Amino acid sequence: MRLLVVGEPGSGKTSWCREYIDERRKCGSIVGGILCPAIEQQGQRIGSNALDLLTGQEVPFARLPRYRSFKGEEKVGDYTISRKGISFACGTIKGAVDSRCDLVVIDEFGPLELRGKGLMPAVELALASAVNLLLVVRSSLKEALRRHFPQYEFVVVADLTQSPSNVSDRSLQKR
Repeated sequence: MRLLVVGEPGSGKTSWCREYIDERRKCGSIVGGILCPAIEQQGQRIGSNALDLLTGQEVPFARLPRYRSFKGEEKVGDYTISRKGISFACGTIKGAVDSRCDLVVIDEFGPLELRGKGLMPAVELALASAVNLLLVVRSSLKEALRRHFPQYEFVVVADLTQSPSNVSDRSLQKR
């Protein structure tokens, strides 16, 4: 299954994923991949880290330029993306796919991936595999994702575009 969590930045996509992952783990599922939780300073979002869902290891992924503690190559909006963060995230996703986790999470598919960069190699690998995939995507990019990958069917399990009341409580069946 290829599942989508849809919403704009700050809508609660990563928080929704955390709850979903916790529920899946309570049912005995092995969940791998990455979440990119926001990093805040004095109530302001300054970036995100890449969190390995199997090991708990976390590395810097994106930062606003004035808070950047790494050299990044890619710019997405106001943020600079860490090459090391991309490499870590791609390796983590590949490891989860290779381990045949019950669910692989990728947070998130964004503008960088639409340009064929960032996490795109890991996204392509996960989509082409037999693993269940939970992919986080901005509402504004959902249709572009579908056009980019017409060979795959995606099921929206949570649409946080309007409000949290749009969230589906469906869960994956254990394989």
